[in-house]
Amino acid sequence: MRFAAFLLLYPCLAEPQCAATDDLSCDREGSDELSLSQWGQGFLQETYQVREREEARLAVSGASAVQVAAEKPLSSASWELIDRELFGTRVVHFPWWVYAGVFGFFLAVFVHEVYVSRGGVPICQPKRLEKSVGCQLMGLWTNAAPFVAMSMQVPISLDFALSLHQGATSSGFFLSCGVITGLCAMAAGKKLVDEENWDQFYVRRLLIVIPLIAMALSFVSAIFINETSGSNQVYMIWWVMIGFTVAGSFIGPLSVIPGIIFWTKITKSKNRTFWMILTQCSRNLGLVVGPGLFAIMRTLVTGGGERVCPRSMMGWVNLLLLVFSLISASFGAFVMPARMPDYDLNLQEDEDDPDEMVMRSDAHLEAMPDPERERVVWNMIWYAFERPFTLAAVEVSTLMMLEVYYGWDPYMTGICFTAVCSLGIVMSLGTTVAVVKGWCKESNVFIISAASSIIGCLFLLEIVPTPGWTLLIADCVIYTGATVANGFAEGWASRAAREGTSFSNAEYRLRQLSAVTVSRFMGPIVGRFLVDYGGRNVYAIAQLIMCIMGTRTVWKTVNLIWRWNLANPEVSIKEVEKVSEDILPVL
Repeated sequence: MRFAAFLLLYPCLAEPQCAATDDLSCDREGSDELSLSQWGQGFLQETYQVREREEARLAVSGASAVQVAAEKPLSSASWELIDRELFGTRVVHFPWWVYAGVFGFFLAVFVHEVYVSRGGVPICQPKRLEKSVGCQLMGLWTNAAPFVAMSMQVPISLDFALSLHQGATSSGFFLSCGVITGLCAMAAGKKLVDEENWDQFYVRRLLIVIPLIAMALSFVSAIFINETSGSNQVYMIWWVMIGFTVAGSFIGPLSVIPGIIFWTKITKSKNRTFWMILTQCSRNLGLVVGPGLFAIMRTLVTGGGERVCPRSMMGWVNLLLLVFSLISASFGAFVMPARMPDYDLNLQEDEDDPDEMVMRSDAHLEAMPDPERERVVWNMIWYAFERPFTLAAVEVSTLMMLEVYYGWDPYMTGICFTAVCSLGIVMSLGTTVAVVKGWCKESNVFIISAASSIIGCLFLLEIVPTPGWTLLIADCVIYTGATVANGFAEGWASRAAREGTSFSNAEYRLRQLSAVTVSRFMGPIVGRFLVDYGGRNVYAIAQLIMCIMGTRTVWKTVNLIWRWNLANPEVSIKEVEKVSEDILPVL
């Protein structure tokens, strides 16, 4: 059958094959017929040449496609999916009473300081510093204020950066660009005071003047960005705002270390874990309050009119940052004592005060020798680098993913995120009550809360398409565990630190805040970069690695405590008997 087909097709194909093949001998002057073997060779060679040319063409096309793909820039999800034409163009200028209020506060502080300098007492100075709620609230506010400020800036930061022709990674840089200067400021702040030769009047003045300078800088930056909202010099405006952020981040933290040293001088060692957990709650509360304040401010500024330009809205945010500095200056001026009392503030560790909230701890850090105490301090410094990176990335990346990938409104994402922080606060308070009552061991709660963040990171992975609220579930688990774990970490390190050594509270706080600062600098930038160019799963894997590292550090610390307790059973037995005496009357 095939031979018959060849014979039928031969008259049509023989002549083109002779013309197409140069090395095939074809005698046109002789016979018009070609032998079957000669025709078969020509047909096979023709097929080979056609196939070779086709493969070459496909190879060239593939190489061109690869070259085009290589030359094409990385696609930014925020730049492609967000319509910048929907940004508002309305500018809302500051009313006259804002300027009058700022001037009036400066005048009131000046008059009050003249009165104190002449021997007067601050109007809200407590009588007993070791039991002063006002001084403890001052410490809680100092920790909460930066988180309130950041959580107010996060919902508008992406739109603000895009309005200035910047991307999502740049918006993360805007949120954390002042962190490195803040690190330098804390080191400089430690040099401003002498822990051994404490001058309370001088330290109090620092905690007044520094917030006032930060207040003035926030006011200038707010006026600048609001009045230039309609300008086309976007790159100049962007870098000027970066400069304001860096300058403000240097001035504000100058008072951090002096304030912490003052806190350690008026807080008993056995109460520090309790107040450190409340400190974590205050930070989370700042993240809860910030978006709510931003939503209220946006409603008041907009007033039912057209949508306000992101740059003008950022100006109003900076105006609220001015109010935060005002509150800090008020604590320093009206609450902080001008002179330390003559009596010893720290009672003996074995004395009980029924009015105090003391946590029952199985970590007897004060009784441990210096090498073990120093090891605990250094472990907690490492933990201070690992865990804040996770939290900083979560705070900014979750809002970005909800806005970019799920189309949520940027203003509503901030409100939804408050539920995450609220749950962390509730769980922290519940855990604190359980430990104070002796219902659970401090070390067990520490390791469980640290390990729970690993489970939260697993919820970040998107193996199958999932709705946006799964991100909020993951963040709830991560934040709940991190809030409790961070409180224990800071409390344990503060108790393990020994004055007059290389691991004193001042040295620990400087190193711990340095670790937190570097971590919080990297968190928003790396987090938003991974989300923008890698997607949700790449970001989730990075978070999982950091959570595993943090849990490992906590395990090393808790294991050290357990081994020391086994080697010194008399200390543990004494503590158990003490707890039993407290519980039996209740039963």
